[in-house]
Amino acid sequence: MNIAVQAFYCIFIETLAMSEDKNTKRTLSKLSSSTKKVRQSQTAKQVKTSSDNKAPHENSIKYLNDESAPHHLEKWNHYLFEFLMLFLAVTAGFFVDNRREVYMEKQKANQFSKQLLADLRKDSLLFENRNRDIQLLQTGFDKLVRILTQDSIASNRSVLETLLPLAYVFDLPVTTTTYNQMKSSGALRYIESQQLTAHLQEYYDVLLPRSINIANVSLNFYSQNVNPFYLKHIRVQDYDSFNDTLINKNPVITERTKQTDQELANIMGNYRSLLQIQVVSMNNPALDKIKETMKILRDEYNID
Repeated sequence: MNIAVQAFYCIFIETLAMSEDKNTKRTLSKLSSSTKKVRQSQTAKQVKTSSDNKAPHENSIKYLNDESAPHHLEKWNHYLFEFLMLFLAVTAGFFVDNRREVYMEKQKANQFSKQLLADLRKDSLLFENRNRDIQLLQTGFDKLVRILTQDSIASNRSVLETLLPLAYVFDLPVTTTTYNQMKSSGALRYIESQQLTAHLQEYYDVLLPRSINIANVSLNFYSQNVNPFYLKHIRVQDYDSFNDTLINKNPVITERTKQTDQELANIMGNYRSLLQIQVVSMNNPALDKIKETMKILRDEYNID
């Protein structure tokens, strides 16, 4: 009896345990399903809340964009105004600087014009003196050639008294400082008159170099021909080399012959021709151009 009761009791307890286990599982299942439903409900609410909140936010962004459009336009207007102001300032600066440069160029042109006029006056005086001195010697050259080539032999004294005053060389120390300075520095552009510029260039770059060249040719001829004849045939104790006058009443021309007379006539005759070319063909055209240029300078810059 006891054994049967104990067996029944064990079976009852086991059955009860199994029943409780099933109930527990069911309960857990129900709890899990209800939890899922709660979570899904919360998620739906959040989505709805998010969507509800999103619409006003988007509307606010659109509103801000609409509100910022006038602000951006105002900024662009400000930038455009500043650009225009800067452009006008730079343009005005260039204009003022250009006017200042023009004024300075006119001032420099006036200064250079006075210096050029002073240089041209010196050159004009130089050419006039050179031409006059050379022309005064022409009579002496003619006389010397005549007495050296005549049939009768002239005295040594007569030959030397005619020869010594002809022993002159004529260099041409012109003044080109101002023009050279203007040319090298580009200041010739300060002169607005094209006529004046053309006259200056023709004188300084064409006519003057030709006059200087023929003067150098004459000087070289004298050094290579007249000086050697002096050294060979004329005694230094017979004349004053500084004043070109005789100091001995009975001078001597050493080794004088008809041939040496002809040689001296040829030398001095060619030297006379070179001097005449210098005056007529070179100096006179340069002098005429100087006078024309000086007149244009005075008229252009109102210089007395």
